[in-house]
Amino acid sequence: MTSTKASIRPREEQLKKEWQGRKDQVPVNASQFSFDTMSREEAFLAAQFPTAEERQRYDHYRSEWYRRAKEFDPGPQPLAVTVELVSTCNLGCSMCYTITDEFQDAAVGAQRMLPWPVVKATIDECAELGVPSMLFSWRGESTMYRGRDEDGNEIRFPDVLKYAREQGILEITSLTHGQLLDDAMVAAIVDAEPSWISFSIDGVGDVYNKIRTPKNKKGSDYDAFSVVTKNIKRLVAARDAAGKSRPQIRTNTIFPAIAGDPSEYHEFMEGAGVGWITVNELLDFREDELPDDVVLKDWACQYPFQRLTLSANGVLLPCTGAHNEEQGLVVGRYVGTAEKKVRGEDGQWRVVKNKEVTIAEAWSSNKLNQIRKIHRDNRRCELRGCDYCRHGVEKHGAEWIPDDWDMENMEWQGGVWRE
Repeated sequence: MTSTKASIRPREEQLKKEWQGRKDQVPVNASQFSFDTMSREEAFLAAQFPTAEERQRYDHYRSEWYRRAKEFDPGPQPLAVTVELVSTCNLGCSMCYTITDEFQDAAVGAQRMLPWPVVKATIDECAELGVPSMLFSWRGESTMYRGRDEDGNEIRFPDVLKYAREQGILEITSLTHGQLLDDAMVAAIVDAEPSWISFSIDGVGDVYNKIRTPKNKKGSDYDAFSVVTKNIKRLVAARDAAGKSRPQIRTNTIFPAIAGDPSEYHEFMEGAGVGWITVNELLDFREDELPDDVVLKDWACQYPFQRLTLSANGVLLPCTGAHNEEQGLVVGRYVGTAEKKVRGEDGQWRVVKNKEVTIAEAWSSNKLNQIRKIHRDNRRCELRGCDYCRHGVEKHGAEWIPDDWDMENMEWQGGVWRE
């Protein structure tokens, strides 16, 4: 049972208030909402940063997250680097762009897992540069990760998190659907002490199962919701038994999946040991292009001034919105990665050549500076990938349920994509 009544409200509400009225054309975290109390959100943060020095660094990083966006100031290095360990997923969620052929052909390519030497080099460079935050997930399911070190030893998802902690990265995070955890992985994650792990849990019971049952389990008696909630509980139990405060557990949902009884969802997740409950506005990825009247003209993106994203292909991008790795947004490929391959309309694979760069070189590159200038000049619709970015469209808020969302089947009506 919840200790006090939770409500859906903007994430980091105080920081939003501080910057309200200043460059409102650059919204920060506009699609992310907290579905929790202020006290629980604070406890979630406090548990991740047990020393005053760590918390001071974290608060400075989050303050800079807003300042850099609002002042169009990239600073000397990224505030965050997203490292996509895996670009594929064993689910097929009804609202996810990764189910499209376009994504599979243009983004997944031949390399679906980022080699461990590249992951390690990225962590080492981020630690040297003083990057405060690293997210080890993007479009795929990171718990599927398998790599090899120079001696042939297997490197798995928890090993990545542990290495980042050993190298002194302040905030270490990852998203997961949570269905592939086992006792060994849970123990290894607890040992690694990432800051938080976010489980994508859309609704409870049958509602969740309609959206997040693995493709090869549909039509069987597999209960995906029971599997993932059991895994959350055992991760919490293992952490508490070890006497640790990390990792904290976060859950995220789209609102249509909890609209029937939001309080039921919150109470269940809090009872399972979830420290922070969040909601994202449902984004519509069905069409490659969007109607002109929903595209915001007076809008600029926060991300080129805050973060870099490294895809499992080795491609470096200025944001996590460029999910199809649009070539006009590519700022290079990370040193030591193979050249990317994509499949053309003729079904043939071809190589896409991109210059090898480090994180530092990409951050100060002419290409990324040009992307930033285009956003500063309010010309972002000139960039393919930015022109129809779902973050730069008319917003409806966390509790939006589109008219053509099928509440019975928890999918777009007719399951129509890219017609």
